[in-house]
Amino acid sequence: MRSRLLIALYMVTSLLGLAPAHVVAADSYPSMPIKLYVGFPPGGPTDIIGRVIGRELSKQLGQPVVIVNNGGAAGIIAATTVSRAEPDGYSLLVSVESSQTRAQALYGKLAYDQEKSFTFLRKVAKQHSLIVVNPQLPVHSVAELIAYLKAHPGEVNVGETFGTSSHIGGTLFDMANDTKVTFVSYPGGAQPITDTVAGTVQLGFFTEATVAPLVKAGSLRALAIAAPERSKAFPDLPTATEAGSKPFDASPWFGVVGPANMPPDIVKKLGEALDRMTASNEFQTELEILGAVPIQGTTSESFAQDVGHEIVVWNQWAKDVKAPTLH
Repeated sequence: MRSRLLIALYMVTSLLGLAPAHVVAADSYPSMPIKLYVGFPPGGPTDIIGRVIGRELSKQLGQPVVIVNNGGAAGIIAATTVSRAEPDGYSLLVSVESSQTRAQALYGKLAYDQEKSFTFLRKVAKQHSLIVVNPQLPVHSVAELIAYLKAHPGEVNVGETFGTSSHIGGTLFDMANDTKVTFVSYPGGAQPITDTVAGTVQLGFFTEATVAPLVKAGSLRALAIAAPERSKAFPDLPTATEAGSKPFDASPWFGVVGPANMPPDIVKKLGEALDRMTASNEFQTELEILGAVPIQGTTSESFAQDVGHEIVVWNQWAKDVKAPTLH
């Protein structure tokens, strides 16, 4: 019966001059490996979370999900690549704020539209950031850090990747506490963390996934969680507000998007797979190890609305901090 229906559909669409490939492709999707693009080098927080997403999404879809590290420009290069890909569900992107909601504010004209060039699938995770310092910096709390920064304006270097949470965290901290740090920018990956350990830079706003082992080993000193809530991975570590800062949140989120105009039935299938993934014990356990939590209950529509709202917020933020526009 199914074969007869497909043959009938093929005949009808042929008579109407429509291509039946859309229906057939969606019916068999996925029939080959899926590429999941990550806009940063291996070893960074987006890469680590991306590999968890890829591994668990593969289980849900029954096909390999291959991670493609396409780093550069705070994720913009990978976002550009995916925006130009065929909208067939085989090229997806780990969506992050730096390329999805802050890129235009920080980089000006883009090769893609942050909203219109993508099909939004789901937000899937949020990761806490830690405020960490090189142990040689003579501060042991956020209150002490604020006092030190005010006594030594511009003398403390922050290792960051422009446009990402490591950069945004520092600017939000400065704005909240009327302090002044000096930013040292890196292309991404683990290098800013390595240099914080070495003392080349002294302060960082890094995700738990990337610095937890270093904190536990004593190579970095954690002062607080840069989020409104404490972390299960560091239950005794206070939030920045509890530790003496005015409120701010530097917690990055991670989502999955594809090119614009993906077939609705493939969008539905991917959305359902991502919902099962975020609800699974395996995904939640893997995230907890990384100091992250799943985001559940989002839809394609709510994800798109969130992105639109954040674009407005970050455009205003860029004006408030007089952020330089890079081209």
